[in-house]
Amino acid sequence: MKELLIKFKNLEIDKSQLKTKLGEDLYNVTCTKPQTINRHDLINTIQSYVNKKITLERLIEWVNVIWFTDLYEILENEIDSIISVLEILETLDEEGISISLEEFSKMINALFKNDIYS
Repeated sequence: MKELLIKFKNLEIDKSQLKTKLGEDLYNVTCTKPQTINRHDLINTIQSYVNKKITLERLIEWVNVIWFTDLYEILENEIDSIISVLEILETLDEEGISISLEEFSKMINALFKNDIYS
């Protein structure tokens, strides 16, 4: 399971591939050793979206799996910074919500500094 979680975190596989291996309901998979997410993982994912390497749908799926399953845990000393960005990214699937390139840049800067994005 560890390799699968690392591949998903690093955008090497998508949610459907993860579900094929772990089951359809990722939100109820028992994971005794979750993978750690740090701010650089989130920076890389945002940059992948900004650079059009992944779609908006894939970004949203990544955020939802990382934040709302027990497969991943956020590095404790970076939790405030990461959560402040995930809270915003998670809303991207709501109607009428969009984020400008400038805002993505501000998120990345906050993450680099381990600051809370506001």
